Amino acid sequence: MTILPLELIQDIICRLPVKPLKRFRCVDKLWCSIIDSQDFVKMHLLQSTTRNSNQNLILGGLGLYCVDLDLLDKALVIKPPFYYKSVDSISNSCNGLLLVMSEPPVLWNPFSREYRILPDSSVEYPSQFQCYSKINYGLGYDSMNDDYKVVRVVEFRNEISHEWICSETKVYSLKSNLWRRVEDFPYPLPFLKGIWRVHINGALHTLVEDYENMYLNRSVRIMAFSVETETHCEVPLPPDMLTKDLDMRLDVIDGCLCVVCNNKYRVNIWVMKKYGVSESWTKLLSIGVTKHEPNHIVRPLVYSKDDNKVLLNCDDKRLVWYDLRSKTTEHINISGLPFVFYAELCVESLIPLDGFDGIDGIKKEGLEKRKKKNSNTRDDFLSEGFKLVL
Repeated sequence: MTILPLELIQDIICRLPVKPLKRFRCVDKLWCSIIDSQDFVKMHLLQSTTRNSNQNLILGGLGLYCVDLDLLDKALVIKPPFYYKSVDSISNSCNGLLLVMSEPPVLWNPFSREYRILPDSSVEYPSQFQCYSKINYGLGYDSMNDDYKVVRVVEFRNEISHEWICSETKVYSLKSNLWRRVEDFPYPLPFLKGIWRVHINGALHTLVEDYENMYLNRSVRIMAFSVETETHCEVPLPPDMLTKDLDMRLDVIDGCLCVVCNNKYRVNIWVMKKYGVSESWTKLLSIGVTKHEPNHIVRPLVYSKDDNKVLLNCDDKRLVWYDLRSKTTEHINISGLPFVFYAELCVESLIPLDGFDGIDGIKKEGLEKRKKKNSNTRDDFLSEGFKLVL
């Protein structure tokens, strides 16, 4: 029998996926309190994000599927514990939480299977216009307040001309379980199409049209909305990039902002290595487009373990490894892969949605009750040392 300190035990098991950790909660009340504790949840998330472990692809479209990134062998069907229609989509992921675009939207941890249905919040239509609305949602993490927030922007457009009139912006807080009205967006969001996928540095990012330069070669800007300060700021595009006649999309890879530019001949992907620094933009790859696929859509997903390859989602129909050194592609055969899908990278986490009070206050009340009830047992346990058979 070998005696190991409790801290070492935590350091070992925090590298595991969520599923075995949920099983270990059933060992006894001490293990349950350890795994539910705020420190362990933080430790587990930090290990997974810094070591690029416990990562999965969540595939949506006609159903939901999960693909283990370490294996890339099969797509497993996911059955959400709430009502989910095949037309529902996923806005984005953040620290293992997914924002599912149901009616109403749902915050969901697919690995712990906890979820929270967002409360209803009415929309105030401008009375002086005949208009219709379009809703955009995005999920972000507010590190200043240790809170997860959902941003909802309702855009109003003229029924006849379809011109943008104004918008209404509300922010949902997971801590308070309430919606709150904030300053409305001063610009339209034509590129989002209802889904706000790019969350980096505590901000949601999107491309917007630069109306002052609509007829010039640089008519698009990157705008960021901080979920921490609830303010807007512009993020520079790659220097000397001409945006006219380009099909542009924003994305994120390895925590870095990237721009995917598509013209009739090539797909170019640029990565901002240092956030907010214009000179840090680097061209990641450039792929030729065949005449048979003039509208080739490419999304970068993740780097390989050795950083020599990039996993690409091509046309929402296939996954491909692109070798950055040899500039060649390798098609990946995954059993059970749906015919058409969108892919969202999602890290496994223990972030709770039931009784959430921030990572710094996870299930405080329940933990305090356990501590009081088991204080004597725990003291005896720790005084004897934790015994583990190696």
